[in-house]
Amino acid sequence: MVEEYKISDKEKEKKKLKDIKKRYIIYLVIIIICCALFLRHLVNLQIVNGQEYLDTSIKRIITNGVIYANRGNIYDRNGIPIAGNRMGYCIEYVDTDLSDKEKNEMLYKLIKLLEQNGDTYKSTLRTIFNINTFSFNVNKEGLIDLIGLNDDDKAYLMDAEPKEVFKYMREKTFGIDSKYTDEEAFRIMEFRYEMLIKPAKINNPLLIAEDVTIETVTVLEERNSEFPGFSTFSKPFREYYDAEAVAHVLGYMGNIGRYYEDWSQKYPELGYTPNDLVGVSGIEFAFEQNLRGVNGKTRKEVDTEGRLASYEVEVAPKPGQDIYLTIDLNLQKAAMDSLARNIELIREREHKDNYHDANAGAVVAMDVKTGEILAMVSYPTFDPSVFLKGDYEQISYLINHPDNITLNRATNGAYAPASTYKPLVAIAALETGVIRPETKIYTPYKKEIGGLIWTNPEGNQREINLEKALATSSNMFFYIIGYEAGIDNIVKWAKNFGFGSKTGIEIAESIGSLASREFKLKYLGEGWVPADTCNASIGQLYNAFTPIQLVNYVASIGNGGKLYTPHLVRKRVEPTGEVINTEIKYRDSTAKESTIKAVQKGMVAVANSQDGTAVEIFKDFPFDVAGKTGTAETAQKGIHSSNALFVCYAPADDPEIAVAVVVERGVRGAFTAPIAKDVLMTYFNLKDSAN
Repeated sequence: MVEEYKISDKEKEKKKLKDIKKRYIIYLVIIIICCALFLRHLVNLQIVNGQEYLDTSIKRIITNGVIYANRGNIYDRNGIPIAGNRMGYCIEYVDTDLSDKEKNEMLYKLIKLLEQNGDTYKSTLRTIFNINTFSFNVNKEGLIDLIGLNDDDKAYLMDAEPKEVFKYMREKTFGIDSKYTDEEAFRIMEFRYEMLIKPAKINNPLLIAEDVTIETVTVLEERNSEFPGFSTFSKPFREYYDAEAVAHVLGYMGNIGRYYEDWSQKYPELGYTPNDLVGVSGIEFAFEQNLRGVNGKTRKEVDTEGRLASYEVEVAPKPGQDIYLTIDLNLQKAAMDSLARNIELIREREHKDNYHDANAGAVVAMDVKTGEILAMVSYPTFDPSVFLKGDYEQISYLINHPDNITLNRATNGAYAPASTYKPLVAIAALETGVIRPETKIYTPYKKEIGGLIWTNPEGNQREINLEKALATSSNMFFYIIGYEAGIDNIVKWAKNFGFGSKTGIEIAESIGSLASREFKLKYLGEGWVPADTCNASIGQLYNAFTPIQLVNYVASIGNGGKLYTPHLVRKRVEPTGEVINTEIKYRDSTAKESTIKAVQKGMVAVANSQDGTAVEIFKDFPFDVAGKTGTAETAQKGIHSSNALFVCYAPADDPEIAVAVVVERGVRGAFTAPIAKDVLMTYFNLKDSAN
């Protein structure tokens, strides 16, 4: 029985091994079958249908895209927005393998869509060729170089009439069907020419149109099969809010490729492309890198028709810094309104020296204790939005206007200061000991000084002191003390009060010119003569200062001799909320306290004494104003009216604000004082009490 049992176990073991072997064979067969299937599929992928699958894989291409950063907002000192952003839509194109006929039909359909929705598109050809007159505007040679396929064609086209060149482009270059009119064909050519000069590759799409309507975008997205190669994207667009009053401070923006011929030498390193808008003037230019922000990056998968397959944000965009100006928008508008209104009044005013030609001017108001510019107006002004719209006809009109509309007269207009320079000459005379505050000088109607006979428009004033001389703006008094002080001392103190150099304000400014020995020798090649000192002492000759220099100078007199660096930006705010305040800077004029007080007293007399040149304007004011009028003769005396100036600070006993006003061809300095008065009344909220 035991032996029988043992045999049975062996049989069982054999059977078990046999079953395992069968299972392995089955597994092996399955593996062989799988390998065969896999091999068959591999052969199918790489050999049988290899080209087809290769073409399919090529159709899906990874590209790097851009998420445009929001440009920083610009506000006035009280947080009122001046410049911001809105989102808009753009159309770009990637070239596809369409025939000329298919491409032209698609483009004509797109043209009709854009026109239907009031959208415009980019056209370089329009600037070269005029379809209305069949004529070339510019660059015929460049156009023919592109469209002429061989030397024979180029030679023929160079001598051909414009209509023949048009026909060549239509039929041979772009293959446009005869069913289209010349006007319709030209519109198609505009797109085709753009595609010719800027090949639209997957990694470098061609920007076709910017800021198009949502209706256009919707059609392109919903019917994308009808517009192969076209896609849309969104980006922020600059927007200005009621900015005409502050246009010259704000500045304007323009296409980088149009305004900066050398942009490719510098701007690509900073991440710019030829289609980007950049600041061209004003705050937009001065703080371009702060405002611009940093664009984000995307990873996109697109097909050869430019359609989006997948999208991933790799780097989020970083918005630019927000900028808060020192400008008070309410004060700015009051200054602009007053300047425009008073220029009109001056033009209509009857006066023997008025040629009724006042046409432009500037106003600057400054905080005498910080250097903050509270208002900066240049007239005539403009709408900076024009430059954002890219209407080059209107832009050209503004830039080339005979009245220099885009010139910021407040920082770049240089004017003879006339009698507003007399307080400076007084400082030089006091500091050099030529006079003391109480010194009286005999001021006749006529007197020989420096080899010439000089006359005093104020007549024979007999003996007067500095206070009276400033109040009445006595030319003879300042001829005498200026001559005695000497041009070198006058120049020394003029430089101490900021003349002859830039103020350091953030935006572009002129250095002006300072009458001196060096200036005359450098620019005229002549030596200085004694009579030159007399002319320079009343703010004429080669003296030419900007309104920002004038307001800085009068503010320093008002605050006791500190010359602050004027500034337009109060603070910058990072997207994180970090605040970067502008540092307040100043230097001392080094004038003695007694000198400053003597000049202050004379300037108070200008607006408050019985015979002050501006007393009629400020006689009912609730506090004393210290000021100085100026009437500057122009080189075209007898043809144009004199330029008119007024500078002041207030209140006289504890100054807060300084104002400088210039009106080109404004006739008399006193005629501009009402503008300064309006600024002061708005600043001190005095309008109700005045009425």
